[in-house]
Amino acid sequence: MSAGDSSRKTLEVESYHTRFSAWTPFSNKSLNRQLFQERVALVSHWFDLWTNKQRQEFLFTIFLRCSKSQLRFVQDWFSERIQVAKVDFSTVLPRFISLYIFSFLNPKDLCAAAQVSWSWKFLTEQVYYLSLPSNRAQIQLWSPQEKTQPAAVCFSEELFKVRPPWVSGTCCSSLSKPKCQPRLSQTVRERVGLHEALEKQLVLASLEALPKRSLQSLPYGLGISICSLLYLVEKALDGRKAQSVGLFSDGDSREINLLQGYKIGIKNLLRPDVRNFWEKLGSYVATEEEGGHVDIFVPLGASEAGMEVLSQLAQLTGTFFTAPTGIATGSYQHILSDWLGPPRERAPPSVYFSQAKLQTWSSLTDLLEDTLKSVRKQVSPLFKELQKSISGRMIGQLMFDTMGMAHVLNNQETAQALADGLMELSKEGSEGNITEDNSQDPKSSLSKNDLNLEALVKLERKLQMDSAEKRTRVVRELLQSERKYVQMLEIVRDVYATPLKAALSSNRAILSAANIQIIFSDVLQILSLNRRFLDNLRDRLQEWSPAHCVGEIVMKFGSQLNTYTNFFNNYPVVLKTIEKCREMTPAFRAFLKRHDKTVVTKMLTLPELLLYPSRRFEEYINLLYALRLHTPAEHVDRGDLTTAVDQIKKYKGYLDQMKQNITMKDQLSDIQRIIRGCPTLSEVNRYLIRIQEVAQLHCCDEEISFSLRLYEHIRDLSLFLFNDVLLISSRGTSHTPFERTSKTTYQFIASVALHRIFVEDIPDSKYVKNAFILQGPKHEWICATEVEDDKFLWLSVLQNAIKSSMEK
Repeated sequence: MSAGDSSRKTLEVESYHTRFSAWTPFSNKSLNRQLFQERVALVSHWFDLWTNKQRQEFLFTIFLRCSKSQLRFVQDWFSERIQVAKVDFSTVLPRFISLYIFSFLNPKDLCAAAQVSWSWKFLTEQVYYLSLPSNRAQIQLWSPQEKTQPAAVCFSEELFKVRPPWVSGTCCSSLSKPKCQPRLSQTVRERVGLHEALEKQLVLASLEALPKRSLQSLPYGLGISICSLLYLVEKALDGRKAQSVGLFSDGDSREINLLQGYKIGIKNLLRPDVRNFWEKLGSYVATEEEGGHVDIFVPLGASEAGMEVLSQLAQLTGTFFTAPTGIATGSYQHILSDWLGPPRERAPPSVYFSQAKLQTWSSLTDLLEDTLKSVRKQVSPLFKELQKSISGRMIGQLMFDTMGMAHVLNNQETAQALADGLMELSKEGSEGNITEDNSQDPKSSLSKNDLNLEALVKLERKLQMDSAEKRTRVVRELLQSERKYVQMLEIVRDVYATPLKAALSSNRAILSAANIQIIFSDVLQILSLNRRFLDNLRDRLQEWSPAHCVGEIVMKFGSQLNTYTNFFNNYPVVLKTIEKCREMTPAFRAFLKRHDKTVVTKMLTLPELLLYPSRRFEEYINLLYALRLHTPAEHVDRGDLTTAVDQIKKYKGYLDQMKQNITMKDQLSDIQRIIRGCPTLSEVNRYLIRIQEVAQLHCCDEEISFSLRLYEHIRDLSLFLFNDVLLISSRGTSHTPFERTSKTTYQFIASVALHRIFVEDIPDSKYVKNAFILQGPKHEWICATEVEDDKFLWLSVLQNAIKSSMEK
C-alpha cells in the first residue's frame, strides 16, 4: 500500500470522527444532517406512542438538561404563541392584592393607570377613595414604612400582613365591598409555584372576602350552623319581639342536642360563641315582666345538670327559661309532665300545637297526597302487617303481665286467636271513627283535643310530691323498666337459644354448636348479669324507705360492664351470622319463620330483640340523673349515685361512638351507591355535613363589567360536603308518564380537598341572583341556589368546614 493510499484512508476515518456522540459525524455535514433527521423522526415516533405521563417525564428530563439560553428560547416560543407572560395581573390575582399593588402609585400614576382598562379604573378609584384623609383615619392601606419605601410585590406570606379593608371589620368596609374577585387560574398557580402555606393563606383570604352577616359562626350539624339558625329566627321575627319561643329538639336531662353532633350543656355554655347564641336568642323574646319565656321541650328539669343549665341561661339572657321535670322511659311523654315555673293558663304543648297550625298543615294535604303516592305504593303491603304487629304486642304484653313464661308458651294458640280478634275489632273501630270524624266540625274537634291536652297537664300538676316520694317513684320506675328489659332478654333465651340447643342435643341440629355460640353466648351472659341486678333491686325495694340506698347496687352493676363490651364488639358478627345462616340453612330459615313476629316474641324478630341492650343505657342515664336530683346532698346514697352516673355515662359515650362510626360508614356507602362513577368514600373519621342542590352557570363574556355579565344555566349539580372533601356531581331528573313523582340520578364530576377550595361571592345583579364560585386546583364551578337563604346557609357551613379542615 502506498503512502498516498494510507493517508487517504486516514482522512476518511477522521472524517467520521464523532463529537458529543459515538455515532454523529462532525466533519461530513450532509451525513450529519441526515443522521440527525432520522433520529428526530425516530424519537418523534416513540413520543407519539408514549402515554401522557411518559411524555411529561420525557419533557421534564429534557428541560433539566437544557441550558439557560435554551430555556429562554422555550419561554420566548411560548410567549409568541400563547401570551403567557402578558396577562393582566388584576384579572388573575385576588382583588385585595391588586389594591395593595396600586397603593404604591402616586396620584399622577393612578390617573394614568385608570386609562388602561375598566378593571384598572375601578381599582384606582378604590385606592384613591381609601387614601382620602377622612378614610385614612379608619383604614390604613399603607403602613408608615411602606409610604417611604415600597416593598416589591411577591407571592409571600408577608403580603397578607396588610388586610383588605372589607375584611378588617371597620365601619366603612361596606363602602368598599368587592363585586366579584378575579380568580387565580390554574396556569398562574403552576407558573408562580404556589406552596402549601401560601395556598392556605389564599383560601383563608377568599373566605374572609365573602359577604358577612352580623352573626358569629359556630360548629355545624345537620348541614346548618347556629349562625344560620339565628338568621332564620331574625328573618321570621322581622324586627319584632316574640312573646315566647319553643325549642323542639332532641336531648336528655343534661344536654340539648340543638344540632347533630353539637350538644349544649353546662360544660360549653359559657363559651363565647355559645353564650353569644343564647344572648341573641334571649334578646328576641319579651322580658319576664312582660310575660316572655323560652320553652325548651327537653327534660332539663329532671337532673341537677339540666337545672344548672336553665339557671345559667336565665342569668346570661335575663329571660325566663322553662322545661319539663318528668322522665318517661322510652318515650317523649315528659312534655306532658309538670313544667318548671309558676302555673300558666295554657300548658306549653298547647301554646305551640294550635288549631291554626293544624289547619295550615291540612291545606297542604292535596300536594302531600300526590307526593306520597309512590310512598303509599311501597308501604301499603306493610300496613296490614303493622296492624297485626300492634295487636300481637298488646295481647303479648297483657299475657306477660298476668302469667309466667311457661304459661305463655303453652297458650300460644289462644294468644294468636285473641290477637286476630283484636285486629278485626280495630278495623271496625277505625271505620266507625272515620264516619264519625267526617260528620264532626273540625274546629270543635281540634278545640276538644286542646282541652283534653290541657286537662292532662293540669292533672299531672296536681300530683305534686315531696323529694322522698319522687325518689321512691324513680326507683320504682328503675325496677319496672329493668323487669321489662330482662323479660325481653328471656325471650331470646326461651324462644330461640333453648330450642336450638335442644335440637342440637337430640341429633336434629338446626344450627351448628359454633354458630349457636356466636349468636347467643354474649346475650345470655348479659341476661345473667341483669338478672342479678334485677334481683338486687327487687330485694332492696321490698323493704324500701327514703333512707335506703341503690347507688351501691348500680355501682356493682357498672363494674361488670365488660360483659356488654364483649356483646357490642361481636354485635356486627352476630347479625352477619344470623343472615348467613338464614340464607344457607333452610332449617334455620323455617325456624325463624315460625318464631319471628309472634305473640310470644311481642311481634319482634331476633335481630330486633338484640337491639334492646344498646337502648337500655340511655334509660339508665336518665333514671340515675333523676334519682340523684331527688336525693338530698346529705344523703348517704349521694356519693354512690354520683359514681354510678359517671360509670354509666362513660360507657354510654363509648357506645355512642360505636354507633356513630357505623352510621357514618353506612351513610358513605349509600352516597357512593347512588352516584355513578363515584370513587371510594369510606375513610376513617369522614362524615357527611350537608348536601346542597345548585344550578351550574356559565359566563357568556367575562370581559365586560361584572354587573352586566350574562350567565346561562348549563346543568344541575349536587354538592356533597364532607368534613374533609367536597364532592361535586351532576343531577338528572326523569319522570314517569301519568305520575307527578320523579327519579333523581347522580353522576360523579370531581372531588376537591377542602383546604384547596377558593370560595368567591358573586353579588346579585339584574342578570344573576344567589351565585358564588367554587374553584379547585384544576376546575371552577359557577353555582347558584334557588333562594338567598340557601346560599347563605351553604356558604356559612362551607366556610366553617374549610376552616375546621385547616386546623387539623
